[in-house]
Amino acid sequence: MFERWLKKNLKIEKSKGYFYKGVNKFQIWIERAMLIAFLISIWFVDNPFYMLIGYLFISLSFRAFMEWKYKREKKEYILTLYSIFIYLFVLVIGSYLF
Repeated sequence: MFERWLKKNLKIEKSKGYFYKGVNKFQIWIERAMLIAFLISIWFVDNPFYMLIGYLFISLSFRAFMEWKYKREKKEYILTLYSIFIYLFVLVIGSYLF
């Protein structure tokens, strides 16, 4: 609901397609490398939940930075920063409740 409000008030266009498309090839390769490193590192960690929180924070922060740096006029980085907050909030609150 808040995301719709952000899109409407900040005049952020709807992204085309269902999946995220990176701003350039460098971002795509870095995100893939981070995902592969995360998936491999899960096997060596006792509690992968904290690895998930760290991965989401680093991955989405990198994505927001790249959107801010190369597509500043589209303002998509604001939605990415919002999603960082929501994902981390839900995961941290969920970890305390369960």
